[in-house]
Amino acid sequence: MILYIINMSKILFFVFIAIISKSAISQQLWQINKDTVITWYYQDGDEFNDSTLNTDMWKYWYGWSRTIFSQKEQQYYTDGKNLELRDGRLNIAAIREKTTARVVDWNPDNDTIKENGKFDGLNKRSFKYTSGMIQTKRDYLYGYFEIKFKMQKTKGYWPAFWLYGGTPNEEIDWMELKTEKSNAIHVGRHSQKSEENRIRNYIRKKLWGDWVYFKGNLTEGDNIISGEWTPTYLKYYLNGECIAYTKVNLHTPKVLCANLAVPSKNGPYHPGPDTSVINSGNYEIDYIRTWTSNQEIEKKIALKNYYIKANSDNPISTSKLKSKTRFYYGKKSEHENEGLTVSIFPDEKNTYILRVLGKEIPADANFKVTDINGNALLSGSLKYGSNKINLNSFIGSIFVLSIESYHQKVSYPLGRLD
Repeated sequence: MILYIINMSKILFFVFIAIISKSAISQQLWQINKDTVITWYYQDGDEFNDSTLNTDMWKYWYGWSRTIFSQKEQQYYTDGKNLELRDGRLNIAAIREKTTARVVDWNPDNDTIKENGKFDGLNKRSFKYTSGMIQTKRDYLYGYFEIKFKMQKTKGYWPAFWLYGGTPNEEIDWMELKTEKSNAIHVGRHSQKSEENRIRNYIRKKLWGDWVYFKGNLTEGDNIISGEWTPTYLKYYLNGECIAYTKVNLHTPKVLCANLAVPSKNGPYHPGPDTSVINSGNYEIDYIRTWTSNQEIEKKIALKNYYIKANSDNPISTSKLKSKTRFYYGKKSEHENEGLTVSIFPDEKNTYILRVLGKEIPADANFKVTDINGNALLSGSLKYGSNKINLNSFIGSIFVLSIESYHQKVSYPLGRLD
């Protein structure tokens, strides 16, 4: 292993170049800010390139319930019936169809279901809709989480992407949507400490979490929602732009969920869909990826030869935040240093996807690919969205990708994939 030290005016960057085998991972994400660089290491995820769901990673329901009856949701989450993998995407559909089933699989039919000590019906009951969800079998503690998706145009449905920490409830809602609100995202979080759930908004305290509006349309293209979870704060991103920020201490490991719920007329996110609509269409997910700041975790993954094929990123919408409020966005000074998010992923034979996100891309932001001897092979300006780097025309087993922006520089080794 060779250690390179790049001495910049503001920060030292350490670049590790190692011999890369054909199956070694080459995926990393950087938040290149105006005063520093934060490196995130790929942890796991799903590109949904297979014909069936990866049940080593995902399960089909919460494990304690087939619906959240306390929220008066109308759907029953099936064992994959409402999930379809096609063309490198996961499609989750809610269907209006009567189903009689148990709320909790292992409890008897006539068991009583109670909510806050009050009778809520029997365990076996009728549901008006079936729908789908995926929930990881493993827990996460801190990290960077992202989903690339497209929302359906049908009204009345409730797609979500979130982290759930069990009972007592601790939750991070990166994204909750209502399908008739194509230009809004609901952000939220729930702490076990009640005093952390309400924060002061001018002269009174209110529950943290609300709709964030933006310029764009979630039904007309793919958007990326990302979330940064640290021991002291949460940041919510839309296509690389921070749209919400909150200081909170959440330390319970959590599972990652993506689901399509059906609200009722007297529950959260009401009203539900028009009863004349049989099939909801789809909550389309291109991928889900998770990242860690712990390089030791990344090294363990590398030893497993964990390889992900990106399957060519579909175009990314240019949706941007419409307005900022101090209550959800924080002080202006807390965002002054924010810049770009850049990630690199293997794609087809000897090609990579270089993805660039952020509110604005500086005119002088650029990338360069060199061989191991430092000879320049490819170069260009950083452009918003997904860009291909093709190494098929070049000879060598190791190449180095360098990225410059805001007077910062990062470098990363790329290997041939054939």
